[in-house]
Amino acid sequence: MCIAAPAKILEIDNNNVATCDFGGVKQEAKLDLVDADIGSYVLIHSGYAIEVLTEEAAKETLNTWNELLTELENE
Repeated sequence: MCIAAPAKILEIDNNNVATCDFGGVKQEAKLDLVDADIGSYVLIHSGYAIEVLTEEAAKETLNTWNELLTELENE
């Protein structure tokens, strides 16, 4: 199964690599496939941003992930 996760772009270096925030976890992702700026939300899959998201869509997805994780922790 493949999973893509939303993240907010915090920084972009000269090689088109972004530092992204996944709800407190920071990782790098390549921006070769999208046109995004600092502050944009993007969908990340296998180290690449594959889609630019609205802030609303990104936060809705992040909230759903948080609810799922909370449920799993309480089992």
